[in-house]
Amino acid sequence: MSPKDQPVSFDEIMTLLTGAPFFAGAPREALEDLVGDSTIVAMKKGEVFIREGEYEETCYMTLSGRYRISVTDTKTGKKREVQIAGSGALLGEMSVLTGNPRFAEVSCVEKGVALRIDRAELLGFLDAAPQVRQRVDGDFRKRTLFSTFRRQEIFSQVDDWSVEKLARTMTFMEFEKGATVFAEGDDPDSFYLIRDGFVKLSRRMEAGEGNYFDSRFDKGLAPVAVDNEKSYTLSYLGPGAYFGERALFSVRRRTLTARAVTHLEVLRIGRDEFNELMERHPLLEERMRHEAATRYDIPPPKGKRDKKDKDRQEMLSWVEDHDILSGDHILILDLDRCVRCLNCIDVCAKLHHGVTRLTHNGIRFKTILIPTSCRHCREPTCMIGCPTGAIQRDREGEVFHTDACIGCGNCASRCPFGNISMVRLDRAVGKKTVRERFHTWLSALFTTGTTGDDKQGAKRRAVKCDMCKGYERQGCQHNCPTGAIMTVEPKAFFTGRGKE
Repeated sequence: MSPKDQPVSFDEIMTLLTGAPFFAGAPREALEDLVGDSTIVAMKKGEVFIREGEYEETCYMTLSGRYRISVTDTKTGKKREVQIAGSGALLGEMSVLTGNPRFAEVSCVEKGVALRIDRAELLGFLDAAPQVRQRVDGDFRKRTLFSTFRRQEIFSQVDDWSVEKLARTMTFMEFEKGATVFAEGDDPDSFYLIRDGFVKLSRRMEAGEGNYFDSRFDKGLAPVAVDNEKSYTLSYLGPGAYFGERALFSVRRRTLTARAVTHLEVLRIGRDEFNELMERHPLLEERMRHEAATRYDIPPPKGKRDKKDKDRQEMLSWVEDHDILSGDHILILDLDRCVRCLNCIDVCAKLHHGVTRLTHNGIRFKTILIPTSCRHCREPTCMIGCPTGAIQRDREGEVFHTDACIGCGNCASRCPFGNISMVRLDRAVGKKTVRERFHTWLSALFTTGTTGDDKQGAKRRAVKCDMCKGYERQGCQHNCPTGAIMTVEPKAFFTGRGKE
């Protein structure tokens, strides 16, 4: 957009930026550089320019118009409006700064204009304005609590004053995989909101215990002989969910253990602050008490309850052991439907220059196989240390390689699941049949070395499933004659609960 076509002048933009809370106190020179490096964009009525769940490295300073901020209700799956923003609002900056997916959707209510700021420019500005960076670090707690609260429909009526007060007292905590947040028998001193990652809630089973969880279970369920260390998994909770409220309501020691099954980030609200929130919002307290009484008390299915429930517990244990919840979405193969035609491997090779990214190797639970395909992790460790920046993530969260790959193998060594392979790209590969190219690929999987070329001078490249990025359809799924291959969101598929 040329200067003469710009709907707002440079001075008007500077006035808005200097008056915006985010930029307050910034040196004028830093603001001028930021404006000069950013782009003015016209927003159409109804246009959605920030989409919930996407990974994107841009934020927007609104210069005119009104904008609707909506989140997806974790129970109904429907969009719910949480705020209307006007001119002078900065939108999407926390996702840009943290690298996390967007927490909300933003659409244009009426025609407007915004300043689009890329991540590099925003970080450069913060380096030039340390006082702003310090304030942003402090505001992070408030914004994180606000967005986490608003993702749960149950907290939709909590007033902003209460949220702001909680933001001043809450604690941001991180737990590594396997760490215990609280244990059965602990004194209940906190309530927790999950910002990122997954937590497992479980209960220790006593020997001969007939009721898997509590007195509400069917008394006719046959006792199961187990040792005292065996636990019963009740639920996996993910981003936006909360836990720890039941013991606070009942004023008793914890009856569950909460343990991180991935890297976990939570917001901790103390008992006194939680009780004050309940006193200020009695309808919220009534609803939470009702949900706390029944939230995890789900009896085994009717029929062969003990066997089906045992199978479910085995599956959940397998999911945890193989870190499956760390993936945003994964490819699975239903072996009951698969007829071993290898169409999926053939079409994968055809779409990717003769080199298939898919094999029928991988981890397996009974009839479910997770092939050697990328899990597109929430925190892709493969991206760390790439010398050319060849491995990237797109706005949908898909991790992919670019032509900048030099075959160093750093990403393959960092992938905790072994789903990135280093292969030789021989010039003659196009003359081979698909089956021959598949066997060539298999023999190349164990090529060693750290440079891009092997001893024969053939180029080595990293290959992995990128969900057929750039194609209209995902080849393996579209060409499977029985529908045996599916892309699933792990928590929804393996726990049957979807996003909590």
